[in-house]
Amino acid sequence: MISIFGIISAVVAVVSIVALVLHNKLMQKRSIVDDSLIRLNELLFLAEDEGEMPEVTSEEIEAATEVYNDAVEIYNAYISCFPGKVMAFIVGLKKERGM
Repeated sequence: MISIFGIISAVVAVVSIVALVLHNKLMQKRSIVDDSLIRLNELLFLAEDEGEMPEVTSEEIEAATEVYNDAVEIYNAYISCFPGKVMAFIVGLKKERGM
């Protein structure tokens, strides 16, 4: 015979696993946004500092901007609907702005 405690324990375990998977998915999308922003900022910094490094082309900056904006769009779409919205609220993440 299955006890109520056993059923509750099983439900809690399943909910915990689902929450962990959703959290990992959210943080992966957030990491892509952060990484693409870092790369874009590096290129912009190199473009300003013409003395030490070879010149950064406008095509490289445009490509990095496009990668960042695409990552932001995917991230924002994920946290705009269930279950990403709930997980983002719990973790304290908000929508990002593109460039």
